[in-house]
Amino acid sequence: MIKTLFAQLSLILFTTISFSQNLQSDYTESHYLEYFSLEPETIHTQLNKSKYLNSEELWFKSYIYNTKTQKPYLTTTNVYASIYNADGVLIEKKIYYTEHGMTHGNFSFKKNYLPGIYFLKVTTNWMRNFNEPHYSLIQFEIIDSQPKTTNSSNHTSEIKHDFQILPEGGHLVAGSSNSIGFKITDQNEDPLVIISGDVLDSKNNVVTTIKSNAFGIGKFDLNIKPDESYKIKATLKDSTIIEKSIPKANTTGITISTNNLNNETLFITLNTNKNTLPNLINSPYYLLIHRDGFMKRIDVSFSQDKYSYTIAVPKKNLYSGINIITLFNEKNQPVLERLLFKKTKKLISDISIAGTHTGVDSTIVTLKSNKKSGYQKGISISVLPTSTKAYNENHTIAASFYLKPYIKGTIHKPNYYFSSDDRRTNYDLDLLLLTQGWSSYDWKNIFFNPQIAKHNFEAGFQIRGEINAKNKENIKEVVLFSANNKLMLTSKLKNGQFNFDHLFLMDSSIVSISANTNRGKQISPGVYYNTYPTYIIDSINTKKLINKNIISRDLNSFNFIHGDFNLLDTVSISNNYTEKKERYMVNGGVNNRGINLESGYSFTTRVLDVIRNNGFDVIESGASVKILSRRASNLSGRLSPNVYVDGIIISDFLETIQYLTVSEIDELYIARTGFGMDGAGGSINIFTKNSIGLKNNRKSDFKNSKIKIGFSMPKKYYSPFYNKAQEETFSKIGVLHWLPNLKPNKREEFVFKIPNYYYESINLYIEGMNEDGSLISTVKTFQLN
Repeated sequence: MIKTLFAQLSLILFTTISFSQNLQSDYTESHYLEYFSLEPETIHTQLNKSKYLNSEELWFKSYIYNTKTQKPYLTTTNVYASIYNADGVLIEKKIYYTEHGMTHGNFSFKKNYLPGIYFLKVTTNWMRNFNEPHYSLIQFEIIDSQPKTTNSSNHTSEIKHDFQILPEGGHLVAGSSNSIGFKITDQNEDPLVIISGDVLDSKNNVVTTIKSNAFGIGKFDLNIKPDESYKIKATLKDSTIIEKSIPKANTTGITISTNNLNNETLFITLNTNKNTLPNLINSPYYLLIHRDGFMKRIDVSFSQDKYSYTIAVPKKNLYSGINIITLFNEKNQPVLERLLFKKTKKLISDISIAGTHTGVDSTIVTLKSNKKSGYQKGISISVLPTSTKAYNENHTIAASFYLKPYIKGTIHKPNYYFSSDDRRTNYDLDLLLLTQGWSSYDWKNIFFNPQIAKHNFEAGFQIRGEINAKNKENIKEVVLFSANNKLMLTSKLKNGQFNFDHLFLMDSSIVSISANTNRGKQISPGVYYNTYPTYIIDSINTKKLINKNIISRDLNSFNFIHGDFNLLDTVSISNNYTEKKERYMVNGGVNNRGINLESGYSFTTRVLDVIRNNGFDVIESGASVKILSRRASNLSGRLSPNVYVDGIIISDFLETIQYLTVSEIDELYIARTGFGMDGAGGSINIFTKNSIGLKNNRKSDFKNSKIKIGFSMPKKYYSPFYNKAQEETFSKIGVLHWLPNLKPNKREEFVFKIPNYYYESINLYIEGMNEDGSLISTVKTFQLN
């Protein structure tokens, strides 16, 4: 009988789904498809820690994800990272370049930051189109480094709690079976554990018993009698006894109860009562199982004298990740809603510690992932002592992408729910979702407030301008050059205006603009231009953000960090990988190489002497300077290289760099051979600090200016020089290492080293996103020998 019923229900389900997928004219379905026609970005940001001194820097890695496809959002380019104070006032904003759905960067606290609570928001322009934007917003704290005295009056012995009764689906109905969830937390939203409890009626009769899991969450079934009242009397882990009244049930309605523990089938049970059933017969109710624009429909038919209806849904027809079940009435109004989760092997990857080797000054750590060749763009790892108080374990990439876009509440230790696929873990995840109520998506918005693409994807920067010259008609095109940004572009004039799109521009870099006439002559015209996009001065609402006014006062961090810093190598030990920094070289040539100015040369060494030491003869006679190639010559003698300073050729005016020193140079690139007759002598590209090298140069055909807005370039991580005398403080807020972009070696191992301070046990907070969309979200702890 049971097998026959299951087969009939399954047949009905398949028929309904097949039909409803083609029923585009249906009111609810058509609005739903339209609402999710735009694919939103979801951003997760990992911080190296969440408590800082203002002598430190905040380091972060952001991941951009497409919840619909469950893969990296590859089209995202411009990402805004902004810091706000506790009142929501913007303090600082940067733009970072995103590639393959990832970016990383940092903020320094040395200026404009006082001790207190702050928020880092990472978002995009595209997100402004959505009613429920899934940007990243993280709270962090800057700790006052001055010694403090403890005020004992701040301590209270009373433990406040929040005990919530949360019916499955959102409703209690009298005269019907009800599945009821509950959740209890303290004033900081940390869970309190119920070790035992009773559900009592109005005469104090025990109707059923309860207890919570380790997260203060549980559920029970209750057949509510009309005109009866109920309460819960429970004992907490610390022996505190609490009571909570169960809200009065509705006289009419429908309840839902789900069983998601069967490996093959989800069972959905709808219950109603005698007062409601007559109004349900011949009414076209239906269930939608949906997520991010995907949906399947199950029609529900109510019949005479039947108050309970069970629908069996094969789990192969559920979506990977969150599934939202919504019941609609004959007026297309949502009646109740329930969130469920389907785990698949694709969602979570694992990573393990393959080995450690402790040396005198550092420890080499080797990690191994069970996924192959999918992390070529790197994972991020924060390395802290196991005793740390400076890392928020409730903010993880798995929670950000798999749970938070769909729920309104907070999640305590979300990594637990993805640590295993066993029955206990999955049951706890189901309890979590049961107590979340309705999803974060508002059906009023879906029906009446569609999402329209008013704000475009931003892909780099745009320069729009106008030529001010009187003879605009004689100008053929505008030339844009920037050695810093590897750019050499032209734009045709239209009514005296020019436009350059999709530019990669670094913040505070030099851009040069000239023009070519119809006769092929290069001139320096008057130019007016603007760079887009620009910063938007915005704010955030912090009223509902938790722990806004709580400042750490139990840490003695005075003189915890010395004035200088320790640069820490972030390149893998075993993969022989080094990241080559490249510049755009004018008339670049072959064998182009950067000169290491930090080793072998003092700050007072002249640039001409560096050039002489790297393959060229430099001849000086008073103010006259010549540079000759030792390799290239023609019938007239030895050739000279083309010499550029910040992208401007100065080969005929070498006296301008005669006394230029290494202290004034940012980078130097030399090619001893080149292409063609003009470049056969090689090329020398000098990049000065703040473009100072051109201050004595002749008037150029290029108009130079500094870009005020552009991509902030990620810095190499450095570890603060901690005061080793403050071992206790270090164990709570010190950071051992931060690796924002650790890449695998040829053996697909992640290898890195960390300094040996005074600790025996460390935590690796590891997050990553594979090319196939699977995530790494885990904490690994190991002991040092």
